[in-house]
Amino acid sequence: MKKLLMVGMMSAMLVGLAACGSDADSKSAESDKATPKTEEKEVAKKAETTKQDVNSDTDANKQTEEKQDKESTTAKEDTPTTEKAEEKTSEPAAQNDTTKETPDTDTAKTEEKTPEQKQAAAAGAFSLTPAGFKQSAVAPKTGGTVSLVYLNTTPETADFGPLKVTVKQYKLESVTGANKKMDPYSPESYLANQDGFVVTADVVIENTSASNINYLAERIQINGGGISKGASLENFVPTAYQLSGSATSHNIFPAKSKREGAITYMLNKDNYYTLVHLTKLVVPNPNDFADKALPVKTTKAIDLDFRITE
Repeated sequence: MKKLLMVGMMSAMLVGLAACGSDADSKSAESDKATPKTEEKEVAKKAETTKQDVNSDTDANKQTEEKQDKESTTAKEDTPTTEKAEEKTSEPAAQNDTTKETPDTDTAKTEEKTPEQKQAAAAGAFSLTPAGFKQSAVAPKTGGTVSLVYLNTTPETADFGPLKVTVKQYKLESVTGANKKMDPYSPESYLANQDGFVVTADVVIENTSASNINYLAERIQINGGGISKGASLENFVPTAYQLSGSATSHNIFPAKSKREGAITYMLNKDNYYTLVHLTKLVVPNPNDFADKALPVKTTKAIDLDFRITE
C-alpha cells in the first residue's frame, strides 16, 4: 500500500514537473514570438522616424527656397531697373542743362521779334539785316518789274555831338510796268502810272545826351542839280522797320537811346537823271527842331556822300 502511495506521489510529481516544463516552454515560445514583433515595431518606428526626418528636411528646404524666392522677388520689386535708375540719375542733369540754357527774362524780351519781323524772316522778305535789306519791299506793292540798281553798305555818320545820325546802308531800285492797283490817296501811288525809282536808306539815330531830343528824320533830303527830295518814314517801309523815336511820338528820341529804321525817296526818271551825278544826303541840324539849343559840334546841316549809281 505504501509502495502504491509512493508510486502515486511520484507520478503526480512527474506530471507536475511535466506540466511546469510545458508551461515554461509555452511561455518561452510566446516570449520568442513577442520578441520579433517588438523588434519589428522598433524597426518600423525607426523607419517612420527616418521618414519624418527626411520629410522634415524636405519641408525645411522647401520653406527656405520659398523664403529666398520671396526675398528675391521683393528685392526685384524694390530695386529699380537699370533704365529707370539711369533715368532717375539723368533727370537732375537734364534739369540742370535746362536751367543753363534758359535765357534771362530781360534777354528773352530783348530778342523777341514782332509778328511782322517773324513773318518777314519766314518769307525771306525785306528787313534791316544785310541779307534782308537786299529783298524788295517795293515789288509787293507796285508789281511789274522791280530790280536792284545800286547797293551801298559803307556806313556814314553825321556827328552833331549829342545826336548822331548814321546811314548804315542804302539802295536804289528801279520800277517798270507797275501793274498793281494802288490806293489813289496813298503817296506810293506816285509810281502807279509811271516808271521810276525808289531809294531806301537804313538810318540809325542815337541820342547820347541825358535829355530827350526832338528830331525830324523825314527832313533828311537828297539834293543835287537844283532838286531836293524829302524822305518818307512810311512809303514802302514795313511797319516793323519804320524809324520812330518813341511809341508815343516818332520825333522824340529818348535820352541815351538808339533807334534804327528805314526811310525812302521816290523819284521819277527826270529826277533820277538830274540827281545821279551830284547827289548829296543833307542831314539837318538837331537845333533846327530843338526848343532849347543843344551843345552841337556845328550849327549847320551835314552833307553825306550819297551816290545812287555806279
